[in-house]
Amino acid sequence: MAYDGIFIKSQIKELKIQLLGEHISKITQRSNKEVDFHIRKNSQNYVLTLSANPNFPYMLLSTNETKNLPTPPSFCMLLRKYLQGALIKNIKQIGFKSVTKNDDSLCLERIVKFEFENINENGDLSTYFIYFEIMGKYSNIIITDSSNIILDILIKSSIENKRLIIREKYSTKGITNKSDILTENFVGFMSSINEGLALASINNETIDIANIVAKKYAGLSKPLIMHIILEYFKSRRFKIPSESFNYEIVNKHFKNKDDYESFFIYLTESLNEILLNNNLFHPVINYKNEKPSDLYIFQLDTYQGEIETFDTINKCLDTFIENKYQDLNDTNDKKEIQNVIKSLYTKLNKKLDIYNKDLAKCKDTEKFKNFGELVSCFGYNLEDIKDGILTCKDYNHNDEIVHIPIDESLTVAQNVERYYDKYNKLKRTKDNAEKLIEETTIKLEHLNTIEHSLELPNDRNDMYLIKEEIIKYFDEANKFFSLKKQKIDIQSRKSIKQKSKKQSKNNINYNIHHYKSSSGIDIYVGKNNLQNEYLTFTLAGPNDTWLHIKNATGSHVIVKAPYEKLDDKTLIEAASLAAYFSEKKNETKATVDYTLRKELKKVKGKSPGFCIYHKNYSINVKPEILVEEI
Repeated sequence: MAYDGIFIKSQIKELKIQLLGEHISKITQRSNKEVDFHIRKNSQNYVLTLSANPNFPYMLLSTNETKNLPTPPSFCMLLRKYLQGALIKNIKQIGFKSVTKNDDSLCLERIVKFEFENINENGDLSTYFIYFEIMGKYSNIIITDSSNIILDILIKSSIENKRLIIREKYSTKGITNKSDILTENFVGFMSSINEGLALASINNETIDIANIVAKKYAGLSKPLIMHIILEYFKSRRFKIPSESFNYEIVNKHFKNKDDYESFFIYLTESLNEILLNNNLFHPVINYKNEKPSDLYIFQLDTYQGEIETFDTINKCLDTFIENKYQDLNDTNDKKEIQNVIKSLYTKLNKKLDIYNKDLAKCKDTEKFKNFGELVSCFGYNLEDIKDGILTCKDYNHNDEIVHIPIDESLTVAQNVERYYDKYNKLKRTKDNAEKLIEETTIKLEHLNTIEHSLELPNDRNDMYLIKEEIIKYFDEANKFFSLKKQKIDIQSRKSIKQKSKKQSKNNINYNIHHYKSSSGIDIYVGKNNLQNEYLTFTLAGPNDTWLHIKNATGSHVIVKAPYEKLDDKTLIEAASLAAYFSEKKNETKATVDYTLRKELKKVKGKSPGFCIYHKNYSINVKPEILVEEI
């Protein structure tokens, strides 16, 4: 990722033009790691977002509407106290060595300092600072007063070295061991190179000059250094065929001190030219396989694939985040669901162990009932009772001789009642344990189908439905899922469904995946239990063809025609989809059952989408996708 110090410096130039002299109209938080400052300018609403998300920290000025947390966190409330209505006085990059550095022209470190001016509670004009440390997983947002005394910190859990302490002075000391390339001399640069080369040799790694420089010097990304290395060799008319001209090859051609000194001069001159020449800025996004791969303030020589250019850096970053965060959020959602499923498995299995132990304690249930009956019959014969033991024939078990303990302090009727009480108590425990074992086993089976759904190719809506299913069918999830927002979304969604029955009957809410056979017949696929339930029992007609992998977990597939009227190619295409979206995906051949939708029966108490059938045909196919999704 090339969101480095130079990118940030160029972005700050844009922010200064847009924001200096403007007032903060509102402050909100969309998550526990993202803060939004709202600015009203020329009848247009702007949002300055500072995101300390460890996956991709960034700052962005956009006109996008934001969704806020239901209850503003304490950090947000404190920002409102000091910065609501504040004037934005300055924005600059600062160095690690000095927080109060006035000249920021040589700073490439990824720390941005925002200066605000506002009226305090005493009616005096005060200055406040926001320090945004863009440091990957250690990113953070800090607010200080005019003396740089820390008032609050956004992410307190990330503080490991106690560098950031509330009511202490803010300092960047010890934040990194990186150097500043723009104030470096060749002796220091060569020392860094030798250190990197020695480390690569010890670890038996391929020499990578770009990686060494990027790790040693602040604010430089590896893609930028790779670009400068390639430009350096091109400027020297280095004779390498263009198709094989790459940084792995050119790295091998740094042979002696003169080579490195020549490159060091070229590197520093290139960086200074980039910083001083605004005409070089033509923000781009590099796409690979139709997905955003990287972005920078100009096109790098290392980019391969499609390039999209933008007028401003913020527009470029906004587009990149919109697409990139979609993938990041999908990945994070999947990890979150996987963690919840793992926790649910653990909790349900523990419950199952407890219920099985309770059931094991009830193995003598019928024995106590039998003892009660025998004492009722033979307990009145005192000759059969010796030393508190009743010896008699068990007429329920082939007249075997049994020895039944008798409490001689009780009457025969009371002894009978005592055994029946034990029987009834164990019977209730046994019935309850068997019921709970059955319910827990069904939940574990349901959880297995959800886990399988996660392994299928899912889009954003698919993940949402999987979350919705977990919340709806697993009360235990509330202890593991941070899903208060999702619960609100679901209630909102339910109210929308109640208002518009027509909308709930189409496939928009459930996002059923739609394919077209080579014969032009509609084929629909559900990739999770809620989609399967809706597809099979709402969208499908009674005479539509229903397909499912045989004796395994998989997707429901509906073909909008009776199987008697389907051509062989359409049946194979639909069956291949059913096999592909199943547990048998990686097998060379799989058996798929198919029947009419009207032959299916729901099973009470089972997971959504679960059904049984007794009349069907089967077909063997290769699990694959033979048709395109519409």
